[in-house]
Amino acid sequence: MLVYAVDLGTTNIKVVLYDERLRRLSVAAAPAAYLRDGDRVEFSPGDLFDLVLQLITRCAGSVADTGQQHAVIALTGQAESLVLNDRRGEPARPGLSWLDDRATAEAVELGEHFGVDEAFAVTGEPSPSATWPAAKLRWLARHEPETLDRTAAVLMVKDDLLRRLTGTTVGEVTTRGFTYLYDVRRARYWPEILDHLGVPEESLAPLVAAGTDLGPVLSAVAERLPAAASYRVNAGALDHFCAMVGTGSYRPDVVSESAGTVLSLSMLTADWSFDVDRKVSFHPGLGPGEIVLFNGVDSGGVSLEWFRREGLFGMAYADLERALSARGAREAPLFLPYLTGVNPPDFFPDARGAFLGLDLAHDRLDLAYAVEEGVAHLLRRNVEYLTARPVEQIVSSGGGAASPFWNQLKADVCGLEVLVPDESEATCRGAAVLALVAAGEIASIADAAQLDQPAITGYSPRHEHQQEARYRRFGDYLHRLFND
Repeated sequence: MLVYAVDLGTTNIKVVLYDERLRRLSVAAAPAAYLRDGDRVEFSPGDLFDLVLQLITRCAGSVADTGQQHAVIALTGQAESLVLNDRRGEPARPGLSWLDDRATAEAVELGEHFGVDEAFAVTGEPSPSATWPAAKLRWLARHEPETLDRTAAVLMVKDDLLRRLTGTTVGEVTTRGFTYLYDVRRARYWPEILDHLGVPEESLAPLVAAGTDLGPVLSAVAERLPAAASYRVNAGALDHFCAMVGTGSYRPDVVSESAGTVLSLSMLTADWSFDVDRKVSFHPGLGPGEIVLFNGVDSGGVSLEWFRREGLFGMAYADLERALSARGAREAPLFLPYLTGVNPPDFFPDARGAFLGLDLAHDRLDLAYAVEEGVAHLLRRNVEYLTARPVEQIVSSGGGAASPFWNQLKADVCGLEVLVPDESEATCRGAAVLALVAAGEIASIADAAQLDQPAITGYSPRHEHQQEARYRRFGDYLHRLFND
């Protein structure tokens, strides 16, 4: 059996080919294509579908005898990007990426109309955002009503790819919490906001569970795919949750960190109950009744990339790693990584980035250390905010996890073991696991541990009094500067 795991990423579209033992056979990737105009970011759903088929073909080209094996195409990736189709199944307009920021005023309006806390209790989102489809639908009603008049199906990007592959329109449930159209606790679309937006519920995709087998590909699609004994399609799940499966961190009390440009944290909960005062995004999980908590911190790896570019004149990451590793013990300044403004868990609207405690003895490496430590401080604040229950470990993936120095610093700051699997394609691996479960190759996602496994590097915390004191100073500076 073969699994083509398709990751509909924001920056890159990727396909990874696995066998039934989860051995990675080949990888193909290409940049995601966008039409940009100011704050507007659009894409062609048809071109995206064509690209996915091309990448599947490229993957198959490096593997012998695919024509003798049954294959599954499993989808994961972003949630929020919006596709509107007319009654013929053709796009009513170009797709709207979640990066598209035209609906900022409409997002504010939705918060005022429904009440931010009241809507949080329904949608699982602490506040409305221009990234969510609900805000964009409100913008379209105001500025392109003729588009909505032509629209018969309101889909997310993964829904549309599944439809093009199988001819069946479904919405995989783990992506719904990022739409601002879904009632998470009642497991249904939110009728009040649909009425407010003028969107009929029948235009939305019927919901299916994560990892659902959707049946065979359309015959016309099969003709465009590499030879195989058969092709079936799996609905997969949200990219963040697939990454949890791919790294073995889809377990209660283990935090999954995606250490990329944006620092994101996910955690399967145990004994969760809604708390309006704890502004943590909550979402339907992979199994019935499961809830996954999620926090996205914009000022993550982008902070180090900014300082590497502007303060280190483009120093290579490998050179920075060696320099920091060789750095002797010395008192560095503190850095507040609020270069993008608001960050959870504090949501201070006036927050900005800042170096504090600078003196003439400090050099550029001291500032680079401060930036990495500042992101680690922000990681700890969010881990502590996710849940009142003790956290056992942090499992880290993404670009930032390639730095042993930073991983050890995060372990020291958080006082938790940081585990880094040697798996660069964790999201696709997780989607492949869901497909293997649906195909009966394994009984549950936990059984993936019996298959081909990546090596894991662990970083144990060094409990140092100085590190704890610096974390307390970080919180003190933050509140003194930005908490009214």
